[in-house]
Amino acid sequence: MRRLLISILGLMILGCGAIKMYPGPERTRDQIAVLEIGAVTVYTLDGEGVKIAGRNKLQILPGEHVLRASHNMGDYGPMPVTYTFMAEAGHAYRFDADYRIGRTLSWRPWIKDAASGMIIGSWE
Repeated sequence: MRRLLISILGLMILGCGAIKMYPGPERTRDQIAVLEIGAVTVYTLDGEGVKIAGRNKLQILPGEHVLRASHNMGDYGPMPVTYTFMAEAGHAYRFDADYRIGRTLSWRPWIKDAASGMIIGSWE
């Protein structure tokens, strides 16, 4: 019983405060994926505008998704990219980027599966 309670609390925390980005009724944590947004600005998810308003987690359905995003590093210009990835039900992901600042800014976005640590998807 204790294990069950700990598992339920853990799943609730993972999805807690996340913005629901799919139509229809709420789904259980094992039916959705959670995407945490790091140091990037997300404009759209699957062509729909994303309004995060201080929260940084999105609840999404399993399947292929397309993000339109850019870095959020000051006056370097947005440099938007398109990032495509496949989400699996019950998984948590983090969307972030690696940055190098010199005369110009270079950045490389990535999505990492929280469980495996693997980077998934690709960007253009």
